[in-house]
Amino acid sequence: MARRKWNLKIIEQVLDGENPFIQIGYTPASSTRKDGETWEDSKGKKWQRKDGRNVSLNSSDTPVLDAINSVSKCSKCGMNVRLYGDRLDKKIFPKTQMCYECLEAEEMIYRVTGKWEEYQQMKILKNHRGALKDFKDKVLESIEFLSKETGKIKETMPDGQELTFSGTSNPKWLIDAKLDLEKVNTELDRINKEIEGIESTIVK
Repeated sequence: MARRKWNLKIIEQVLDGENPFIQIGYTPASSTRKDGETWEDSKGKKWQRKDGRNVSLNSSDTPVLDAINSVSKCSKCGMNVRLYGDRLDKKIFPKTQMCYECLEAEEMIYRVTGKWEEYQQMKILKNHRGALKDFKDKVLESIEFLSKETGKIKETMPDGQELTFSGTSNPKWLIDAKLDLEKVNTELDRINKEIEGIESTIVK
């Protein structure tokens, strides 16, 4: 219930034409910080304001951890979901790139402004796009495999005999795979255009 305590305020802000996201985050004081400013929070963690965002200053971080942290931040409030997110945050972040609270706030805005149906349609399209990208990766792997003589395919015949084919033994397999790639690219282009069209109407 605590997560929803600010929903009424968000509705009021939207109706007043304000952007509630500028007030949502895990470091509320960040809006008053200046670039280059450093400080220590109540947990003893050091921060620096850099390029309009709060960056953790942790001398033990390696370049790999820095890279992981950089892609683990909520796209709205900047919270590092990997380090500070709870179960709900970590569940929805991979699909939305947002923490749970920011997703709730965004969905509330679409409900209040009458754009909920368009938002739902956009979510379906993005899920479909994700599935197509996964399929495209598999098709590309197949094309690479079928393009090389070193690729081996084993097949067990009805009589129990096991036969081994090279990736290039049947040119039709490669032709079919390339046709699949063309189809998936065409479908991805179509979906991307639909998503862009919806985003242009609901994202201001």
